[in-house]
Amino acid sequence: MRTNLLASSYCIQEALPLLRKGNQPHLVGVASAVTFLALPRAEAYGASKAGLRYLFEALRIDLASENIDVTIVSPGFVDTPLTQKNDFPMPMRWPVEKAARYIADNLKRVRRPLEIAFPTAFILSMKLLALLPVRVRFAIGKRMARSETGHKDTQ
Repeated sequence: MRTNLLASSYCIQEALPLLRKGNQPHLVGVASAVTFLALPRAEAYGASKAGLRYLFEALRIDLASENIDVTIVSPGFVDTPLTQKNDFPMPMRWPVEKAARYIADNLKRVRRPLEIAFPTAFILSMKLLALLPVRVRFAIGKRMARSETGHKDTQ
């Protein structure tokens, strides 16, 4: 929570005066595909990224009157040293260079995107699963949960 949500909010607080003075200011925040569907084994990570999504969506509305654009980046799994330590499947994982290029290319568009989410098939599957009834999502989530107790993402 401290790194993803609080540190980001402090950085935004310090950056806003500069953005307000800028020419065509643009705030870009990184959330996660996990914000589209609650998943087991990443409780703290998912909650912090969901908090970031809310923060950036609210800022988008609040800053619109000041002509400050806000884009939310919602990547799926990206192959980094951190994700290489995960002990669960990460479908459609992208190399970091591919993810960076995709983000940069989308940010160059004439009309700034509200959201950059990838890979498309993964994002669509997350959003479709989120539409299922709560009990069905719960049953799916239980199948993905760790069988032993402890060693949960709780920091």
